[in-house]
Amino acid sequence: MGLEYIQLAPGFVKEVVETYENWDWKGPVPMKIQELMMVLRIEVTKLYDPGSWARQAEMPKVPGLRDTKLG
Repeated sequence: MGLEYIQLAPGFVKEVVETYENWDWKGPVPMKIQELMMVLRIEVTKLYDPGSWARQAEMPKVPGLRDTKLG
């Protein structure tokens, strides 16, 4: 199974391609490209390590804070 199975919203892909084409490579990586890399990492993890999401769901949750004010 390859990356061709990853489906992204066409509008998002268009924005990323435009950002990439307009990037002058002198500054930091534009936010759209960072977002794309995050999405790709998530999708690749789901494809090649399908149990990772179940393991994360089983991790203990941080307890919520209670309001300790009186009355």
